[in-house]
Amino acid sequence: MNETRSTVRENTLGGKAIFGIVCGAHFINHFQSAMLGVIYPLMMKELGMGYMAIASLAAVYNTLGNVFQALYGFIVPYVRRGVILGLGNCVLGLSVVASGFASSYQHFFTTRLLGGVGSSPQHPIGSSMLASYFGSARGRALAFHSTAGQMGSLLAPLLAALAITWVGWRGVFWTVGALATVIGMICFVFRDSFHTSSANQATSRLTPLGWEAYKKCLKNKDILLVSLVFMAGAAGRGQDINEVYIIPHFVHDFHLDITYGAFLFTFIQVGSLCGPFVWGWVSDRFDRKLVIQMSLLVSALSTLWLAWQEAISASLFVNLVIYGASVTSRQTLTQALLSDLVGEELFDAAFSLYYFIGFVSIPFWTVITGGIMTKYGFGPAFSVISISYLLGMGLLTFLRRTPVQRS
Repeated sequence: MNETRSTVRENTLGGKAIFGIVCGAHFINHFQSAMLGVIYPLMMKELGMGYMAIASLAAVYNTLGNVFQALYGFIVPYVRRGVILGLGNCVLGLSVVASGFASSYQHFFTTRLLGGVGSSPQHPIGSSMLASYFGSARGRALAFHSTAGQMGSLLAPLLAALAITWVGWRGVFWTVGALATVIGMICFVFRDSFHTSSANQATSRLTPLGWEAYKKCLKNKDILLVSLVFMAGAAGRGQDINEVYIIPHFVHDFHLDITYGAFLFTFIQVGSLCGPFVWGWVSDRFDRKLVIQMSLLVSALSTLWLAWQEAISASLFVNLVIYGASVTSRQTLTQALLSDLVGEELFDAAFSLYYFIGFVSIPFWTVITGGIMTKYGFGPAFSVISISYLLGMGLLTFLRRTPVQRS
């Protein structure tokens, strides 16, 4: 009965609208973050920013957004998901527009703070919304949600590099910020379509449910372990060291122009589009724990390989694709594990905790990488972070419970 009801909802106009809006918002969320890799070299020159300044920006942006991600399990019982997502996208859009007017590092720092708050609802709210609304098709819905974000990351460097030649880096901020604001307004228009059955319960019953849901998740060692595996890896979450450092590395160390650096970065994004689906397909047919461990091993080896690439070659192209395919698969695979381990009534709390724990290490790795790059260079920095994936492999050895596979 529940599967039939879910199928009906999936095929309705409202279901298609929800899917399109959530995935569109995820696309813009990743686009505005990934385009910074192209814009940073220009801002570094115009605003006098160095690698540590970029590291501080990224760290504060991700830290603030991460703190807010942990709170949405409490907010959802009182405020509709569509309203939360709409407000977040409007704040994000306005902050990106304001970034285009930045005349100093302090100005840009402030706008990125607001952007961190605005971007925070996308992952926990978007994921829990799709997982609960699409029922039996949640696996496909979550996969396409992830792909939409990766598409944003894929297209951002090239499109931003081309747009800069026409409107400048400030014009890119204004255009993308306007699009994010429009998506936020669309969320408000369709806010009733985001209405879920849980919102029909009385507030007095929902208040303890929110706290109890978090307690149940925190007491579940497997949920925490899966979240820690997601946290351990240094890259692959869409708003981390890849977007911050790799294009500037190509521009400054390989002496390339921004467009060519962005072109090289798209090889990582091509891998990130294919990798999660391939690894996910394998994990559905073999032991998921072992598959995740294997993907983490490939992540470590490809990161170490990338660290010591010294010239543009076929080897670099292959390395970038394998790197992108492996480091980005961790999120999709751990989401699959999480969905197997919790019931629908815990989705909001579980995904909020999952993303909070998973994203908490982004500022740490961003600052560490920036510090090592400043003093020793790209090679030593990425050699160090390759160890993070081996740490994730080790954590998975403590997972004892066999997840229930969903069709």
